[in-house]
Amino acid sequence: MKARKPERRRDAKPGGETYVFRLFIVGNEFNSTQARGNLARLCEEHLKGRYQIETVDVLKDAAIAHKNSVLVTPTLVLIRPLPKVTLFGNLSETRRVLAALRLIGDEQ
Repeated sequence: MKARKPERRRDAKPGGETYVFRLFIVGNEFNSTQARGNLARLCEEHLKGRYQIETVDVLKDAAIAHKNSVLVTPTLVLIRPLPKVTLFGNLSETRRVLAALRLIGDEQ
């Protein structure tokens, strides 16, 4: 029996599908502000015109945080394209974030 080669991740291509994100934050806390800025920058650089970001302040809408099992903020959930991905923290480790979101290969 031959071993299968692992699938290679592809970089996001211009004109590809729209990425839909949900970012859970706590008000204007430092890490929440950093996560918002880092996500906006990454999206503009890698998904220009092909992304939607829904920001949820868990202090104002705890029910949606509970429904999504969010216990830590900031938390980023990639809704589309599937598979769903969840990341924690301020998204400052750019290469790791891009790899987790399948926007670059997973080489470090």
